[in-house]
Amino acid sequence: MATATVSEIRTAILTLLKADGTSMGNQSLRQLIADTLQAEVEEADYVAARDALVAEGQVVKGKGRGGSVARAVDADAPLTLSIQEKPVGADAPKPQQATMTLAQAKKAKEAVAAKKGEEDAQVIAYQHEQKRKNNPDVGVVTPDNDPAQPKTAWAYDPHIDPALQFDVRRAQIETLIDDALASGDTDTMRAALEQLKRQAAPYLNWAGKAERTSFEVDTVSLHVHERIDPATILGVIQKRIKQDKGEHGGTADMFRAWFEEPLPHREAVDFYKHDRGWSNRLVAGDSLLVMNSLLQKEGMAGQVQMIYIDPPYGIKYGSNFQPFVNKRDVKDRKDEDLTQEPEMIKAFRDTWELGIHSYLTYLRDRLLLAKELLHESGSVFVQISDENVHFVRNVLDEVFGKDAFFAEIPFKKTSSLGSSGLDSINDYLIWYAKDARKVKFNRIYLEMGEDTYAFPAVEMSSGEWKRLTVKEKKSGVFSGKLFRTSNITSQSGGDNSSFGVELRGEEFKPSANSYWKTGVLGMSKLARAGRLLPVGNTLTYKRYSSDFPVRAINNWWDDTIQSTFAIEKDYVVQTYTKVVERCLLMATDPSDLVLDPTCGSGTTAFVAEKWGRRWITCDTSRVAVTLAKQRLMTASYDYYELKYPHEGLRGGFIYKTVPHVTLKSIANNPEIDEIYERLHPAIEQALVQLNAVLSTAGAPFKVTEGGRKGELLDLAKGDVLQEWEVPFNFPDNWQAAARAPFEAFHAARQAMQKKMDASIAAHADQETLFDQPAVSKDKLRITGPFTVEAVPFPTVLSLDESPAMQEADTTIARSGESHRQHSWRDELLKTGIRGKGGQMLKFAELDTLPDMPNLHCSGHLVETGERVVVSFGPEHGALEQRQVELAMREASELFPRPKMIVFCAFTFDPEAAKDIDATKGITALKVQMNTDLLTEDLKKARSSNQSFWLMGQPDVDVRQRKDGKYEVEVKGFDYFDTASGELKSGGKKNIAAWSLDTDYDDRSLFPRQVFFPMAGAKDGWNKLKKDIKAELDETKLDKLHGTISLPFEPGENRKIAVKIVDDRGIESLKVMALG
Repeated sequence: MATATVSEIRTAILTLLKADGTSMGNQSLRQLIADTLQAEVEEADYVAARDALVAEGQVVKGKGRGGSVARAVDADAPLTLSIQEKPVGADAPKPQQATMTLAQAKKAKEAVAAKKGEEDAQVIAYQHEQKRKNNPDVGVVTPDNDPAQPKTAWAYDPHIDPALQFDVRRAQIETLIDDALASGDTDTMRAALEQLKRQAAPYLNWAGKAERTSFEVDTVSLHVHERIDPATILGVIQKRIKQDKGEHGGTADMFRAWFEEPLPHREAVDFYKHDRGWSNRLVAGDSLLVMNSLLQKEGMAGQVQMIYIDPPYGIKYGSNFQPFVNKRDVKDRKDEDLTQEPEMIKAFRDTWELGIHSYLTYLRDRLLLAKELLHESGSVFVQISDENVHFVRNVLDEVFGKDAFFAEIPFKKTSSLGSSGLDSINDYLIWYAKDARKVKFNRIYLEMGEDTYAFPAVEMSSGEWKRLTVKEKKSGVFSGKLFRTSNITSQSGGDNSSFGVELRGEEFKPSANSYWKTGVLGMSKLARAGRLLPVGNTLTYKRYSSDFPVRAINNWWDDTIQSTFAIEKDYVVQTYTKVVERCLLMATDPSDLVLDPTCGSGTTAFVAEKWGRRWITCDTSRVAVTLAKQRLMTASYDYYELKYPHEGLRGGFIYKTVPHVTLKSIANNPEIDEIYERLHPAIEQALVQLNAVLSTAGAPFKVTEGGRKGELLDLAKGDVLQEWEVPFNFPDNWQAAARAPFEAFHAARQAMQKKMDASIAAHADQETLFDQPAVSKDKLRITGPFTVEAVPFPTVLSLDESPAMQEADTTIARSGESHRQHSWRDELLKTGIRGKGGQMLKFAELDTLPDMPNLHCSGHLVETGERVVVSFGPEHGALEQRQVELAMREASELFPRPKMIVFCAFTFDPEAAKDIDATKGITALKVQMNTDLLTEDLKKARSSNQSFWLMGQPDVDVRQRKDGKYEVEVKGFDYFDTASGELKSGGKKNIAAWSLDTDYDDRSLFPRQVFFPMAGAKDGWNKLKKDIKAELDETKLDKLHGTISLPFEPGENRKIAVKIVDDRGIESLKVMALG
């Protein structure tokens, strides 16, 4: 019989309960639902459905034995927009609920089926009840409401200073001892001893460690650029349905979105002061800045349950970064494969400037902030190869403490061979806890299968058993239940556990200095349950493979290899999904927060979304962020049933469980004796009848089991068979008259054993399978809402303020001081600015501007003599909108006022580019700087002698259709071709993705339509599950892989925004008014 789903039970409760508020007992209602649906109703499912309705106010609980429920009849109950039919039998006199007519039952079942049919089209995302702070929408950020903040200082507490010798440190030790003794306080003395022990411990040293015991990190806000809700996007292309009474087609309530309404403007600009509904977060920027912002701006210390870090493994450049979204074949030391992202160039320089030494500093800094973010029960996982695993383990010891170590897990990454030495087939996970005594740990189990070597004996359905042959072990072909015998004695016990046990006509006692594992009553229950088996002179315990059909996972994972045919990587260093899943399932529960500061293709975010966890992930690379955004946006998952729907994800899922039968659980089973007393008389009676028949015409019988084994019984002369001596197969020399009582005996024995086995399973401890939640039959799931955010980059200092060259900045992606601006100015003066078609802007001179922090030089054009001012973007980041605004203010204060302002940058924040394009009253130009200016030492040759190129706006066409709706076409954009070193007008073939906000509010982009023109047949929106695609309009779905939008109505703001992302992850944003 099928099992009813929570959704079916929910609908049945509402259908069967009376509208007048008449109560009904829980047990009666549950049985009635089962009869109505002709399906089993699990108690947990019934409770979940009932409690959800109670939480919603549709049902109320009553009193009575076992509890009761009734329909809520409160006049203030919330209204619904659906038409509700009158409940079956609402106007009839109150009948006995258990005597519902067949017609009523049939109608109720049809109502449930109809409801289920509606819910088959339900595609939803999990909603998290937690809150998050209102970090700034990029469109409302100004230098005034989000000014630069002081840096945050972080300090280490090293065990010992490696620069000090013992004699020099001796004074410190003596002072420590003297102070402790003088205090007379036991706790102070204990702390002093612990400090002395730490100072004597060995430690890892590397270049720069001793000199750098503290560091500073810029305190920045995380700006929200996009609010992505796949439900909103897919809702646009769902199938139209016909409504009743010939009305116009409408849309089913299939896709449910969860983004809240925007905050009022006065609250929206009051950053970090208000709570918003939770949405997950994808952040572009250096992880050190992101984590510091979460700690300092949002107060998230102690709120993260798990952190997964997959840092670069080695020092090969191409092994860690990917320059194109559609090119995963990255070669080391090839100019064309060198990333052109300034953030990534700096990341590589600073991480590997001193080889392993700067790498360890990079990792230690991030681990220090990660520890602050972790909850006291939280865990951090670091994935690493064998090249540096020993160094990373030592760094984790220093940051978290050696007592925080939890596990080191080698996992298999490949089965390929062929290296010159030993093949390296493993990578490693290093697991540390914030506090190993409090760490959250969910044990994961793997199915064992039929292990014929661990369980070398088999018991047939008749009860007969035998040892498996070699052939049966190898082939796995046999009939019956596998079992093995286990020792039933231990080395500890007393006189009350060394008694004799009578079994099958023999007495067994534990050997010298050993004791039974249970007492007299326990041994009696084991015997009655058929779990004791004599082997020679030893009494053993029968352990079946089905007693515990799984095994706990250990710290060696050899089943994690991903076939290249089974899964296509999106990113060159994409993490194995199964590995992250296991970590997440062991260390977190649904609704817990997971952080991945090394996003890559978004595997951790994908896994967290799949399993109902909240997530924050970040990456320095725009390519990685673009890939992760597309992967998450187009993902679909199973919907896991909530254990307590009214509690949401915090209540967890309904998980599959497996019984864990143990000797102890059988010995303490209260039903064993009751079953024996109830069913064993039938066995005894059948045995009496069998012996009676055999006494009249029985042939001699040789005993094969028990105390009389080997004896020849003369059944016709008064010898009788004992229970354990009855053969399993009917002997050929027995007369036919004995067959009936013989079969009755075995039938009674097998019936009792079946009841025993069922009781044993029912009373066994249940182990939860956290990787096997119950999958809904009538719900589908897509990714929930998430924001795309970015670390704002700093304004560059004026040329006369730039400091001298300093040591490498370990904040990786952010450098407020550009050391190359003098050379940039000289290069700009020498080469000028080249536009498309060969046009040139040449400067007569370029001089520094004192007291102008955001305008770095001023000059005049050669041809016209007009005054021009120049603002350079950051050396290792995008030029952002606050610098644009400040530069505009400074330009307005100059006299004579410049005619043109030129913004030169390696990359532009899309909001900054939008503001530059929208500037009025002064000519504002965007100029792309050749990244050869950053990578001359990394490349074999420059791609071009031209260093500055004029960039145009994205080529976007908006047009109104005859029906009054609008549509948008993206035709191209300007992009810098790194191969030729020239600026080109990109066609549609270079657009990786573009999105359309049909009602842009000048705050952040909220795309209603998202397109993937470069997606293949199995990529983009085509990756959705078939069940979800079946609910979509295929024609419209195909258009989401093109460059022309779907028709749309203008929104309240009558303004649209189009964001284009090219194949290098570079974004362009264009805002246009409608009408």
